[in-house]
Amino acid sequence: MSSEPVVALASAEEVPWKRLSAKAPLAALVPLSGTIGRMLLGALLPTYFAGDRGLPVVLWVIVLSIATLMLAAGLYEVATLSYRVVGAQLEIRSGIFTRTSRFIEAARVQNTEVVQPFVSKLLGLVEVKVETASGGKADGHLRGLTPEDAQALIHTLQAVRREGAAAVLLPGEAAPEERVLSEAHLGGLLLYGATALGLGVLAVVLGALHEITETFHKLLLPWMEAHWEALAAPGMGWVAATVAALVGLFGLWLVSGARAVLRFHGFRLVDTGTHLRAVGGLITRRQVTVRRARIQQVVLDEPLLRRTLGFGSVEVETAGVRTGKESADRAELLVPVVPTARMPELLREFVPELPDAIAALPLQGAHPKALLRARIRAVGLSVLVAAPATWFWGAWGAVAWLLLPAQLLGAWFDWRFQGWLVTEALVVVRQGFWRRRTTVVQRARIQSVRARQGPLERGYGIAHVRIDVAGSHVILPSVGWTEAQSLIDVLPARRPTRHAPPARLPDASQPEVSAHCPPAPSSR
Repeated sequence: MSSEPVVALASAEEVPWKRLSAKAPLAALVPLSGTIGRMLLGALLPTYFAGDRGLPVVLWVIVLSIATLMLAAGLYEVATLSYRVVGAQLEIRSGIFTRTSRFIEAARVQNTEVVQPFVSKLLGLVEVKVETASGGKADGHLRGLTPEDAQALIHTLQAVRREGAAAVLLPGEAAPEERVLSEAHLGGLLLYGATALGLGVLAVVLGALHEITETFHKLLLPWMEAHWEALAAPGMGWVAATVAALVGLFGLWLVSGARAVLRFHGFRLVDTGTHLRAVGGLITRRQVTVRRARIQQVVLDEPLLRRTLGFGSVEVETAGVRTGKESADRAELLVPVVPTARMPELLREFVPELPDAIAALPLQGAHPKALLRARIRAVGLSVLVAAPATWFWGAWGAVAWLLLPAQLLGAWFDWRFQGWLVTEALVVVRQGFWRRRTTVVQRARIQSVRARQGPLERGYGIAHVRIDVAGSHVILPSVGWTEAQSLIDVLPARRPTRHAPPARLPDASQPEVSAHCPPAPSSR
């Protein structure tokens, strides 16, 4: 398979524009339809739930016309898109009547991602995403490239950035000389999915409950009416509630496990020397290549259930900013299943400067007065929930006061297991007990440090220190106000400075020449 780089260091007139494959619009048809469908979901949902009383025909015609125009505009943009690498820039342009041009500095590229959705795989095409630190979406998204053109483009960007000749493989390909760092198997992925219940899973389950409710009224309710005397026996209410809760929990685990398998099936993380490459996915194969030198933050995600089962997850972030509510969605590279025993070894692959295993580091705990603040917050939250419940439901609502000891216990655990450490090159922050997250930040990547002190914290003389890196941030456990002020000066690592020429004092014997003075006219 040819992977010859396109000409990079040439003038703009000498470098021709390259077009996407002729099959690119077909490959873009499904994702564009999905995007437009989600945008119009607000108009379609009322019609679905209201049945015959949905949108009138006229509005349906307007909605479908808008959807058709948006789809045609998206396909038109894909069909007219072209690109080239000139000098140190990737240029992308599209459109004929309204032309859009994008210029991406190759030196600013953080990651390149090769994606092969199911339809693109059938057509023999791939997608290439080029990410910088400028925003939440990929700066360059070339949808519908041939594998040869994708390899040539990535090779060219690497050559411009002088990163060496790293192998560029397509999703599913492997090079024998590469070192495998991590793999995920089916059993591990099911465990990962069962312990990662997010908002997306809840949304899917709530949608399924709507269908289950209709089935209940049609099939199960007549049977229950026929056997009502047995079902209404004392104690059967608790049994029914327990069975319903277990069925709901099993449904959540099932959906979450299926999502994990779809996203990470065949996951494999390899070391190519200068880069790390991760590939995985059942229907859509996704391959992410991250340069080692670009890593700015590594997060160990270890919820209590995963710790009990003996594994955790590792998220690797560069300055390539991504969108997503969950931190795992924002990470450029996510290793879903890492056995606890292998965690220190894998972490040192990402952060060689780490002096020891995370568990053996002498982390400094949170300020003692932070526990009192956490207890006040726990009491306030418990009263906010339990008082209205008691008012409306009486004795049954008073059960909500059991939240108070649970919240106080949780506040103590959270405070007790927080910690932080500053080394010569790194900042290590550990937060949470039920969901323990340990963040390792490269000090050389710190963009800014700020200390924040609310009214309650001001009374106790404590503060929070927030460390910002490109596209993300981490907050240290509470520290004293004086220590927080000193951390602002200490945390940013001293970067090597270029040797500037020694300053020269003006010669007093020569007349002073102002920088704003016009040059002396030359004699002719």
